Amino acid sequence: MDAPTIFVVDDDAAVRTALRRLLLSTRLPVRLFASAEEFLAHTDGGARGCLIVDLGLPGMTGLELQERLAERQPPLPVVFVTARDDPDARDTALRRGAVGYLRKPFEREHLLTHVREALGRSVT
Repeated sequence: MDAPTIFVVDDDAAVRTALRRLLLSTRLPVRLFASAEEFLAHTDGGARGCLIVDLGLPGMTGLELQERLAERQPPLPVVFVTARDDPDARDTALRRGAVGYLRKPFEREHLLTHVREALGRSVT
């Protein structure tokens, strides 16, 4: 079986690159996507690991992607990152089972803590 993967979905190329650099410390594969649609087109329902997703994506939003992924079995644990804090969106994301919700810029260790927790929830 393949190793768990950390999937990053963010429309900002600089953010994707920075997250990739940070996540290399996990020694797990990291895959980057610029949109929710691109992520869905290039992953299957059996993907293991965790998803780090921007809340405010163009097209399908991070919350819409979370809802879509809830249909998959097993569901992929989600950590949200966002440039703007929206209390309603935060509450919705967490109520739907998000592992974390971080406002950019965030502390590196906070993200890594959420990623470790998400990977712990991921089915092995």
